[in-house]
Amino acid sequence: MGEGEEEGKIRCSSTVIIFCCIFLIVGLDVFAGFVAMQAEDAQQEVKQRVWLPECKSPSKKAFVLGLIALGCLLAAHIIAVMIGCSLSNTATVISGPEITEHINMACISLTWIIATAGVGILTMGIWTNRESRSECGFTSKHFLFLGGIVCFLHASISVVFYLTNIVSKKCCLRNVY
Repeated sequence: MGEGEEEGKIRCSSTVIIFCCIFLIVGLDVFAGFVAMQAEDAQQEVKQRVWLPECKSPSKKAFVLGLIALGCLLAAHIIAVMIGCSLSNTATVISGPEITEHINMACISLTWIIATAGVGILTMGIWTNRESRSECGFTSKHFLFLGGIVCFLHASISVVFYLTNIVSKKCCLRNVY
């Protein structure tokens, strides 16, 4: 087995690992999005407490589904950032500054912003469904639905982030060998 074949196998296996990470992150984000939308449906099924249309009882099902969606979004973000940043650092050490590094930085920053917004929105949706709530809250703001949309957005930005990592890694491996 020649040296070129080993290098090709290493490049191929690292690309396979990156694609597996992409599928894991997208899967977690899509699952979180759908669960958040199911939580919104469960919240809308709850009967009104008094004659006001905005005053609804808390929904335990929406609360639990919201927590599951929040956990999946956080797991997807942690995986995306940890693995994505390690790939970015590897590409930076090998190739030096390129346009893909600027795209990587923009994507990682955007991923953090979207994840923070998603966590905040889902937390507001979960908060309106806690059982210890004694006062009448306004639950018609559709926070859980919006949080689900943000989960889908997080998945798409994470895919762009990983694809720019693949492109920069291919360029830097081509420059080294």
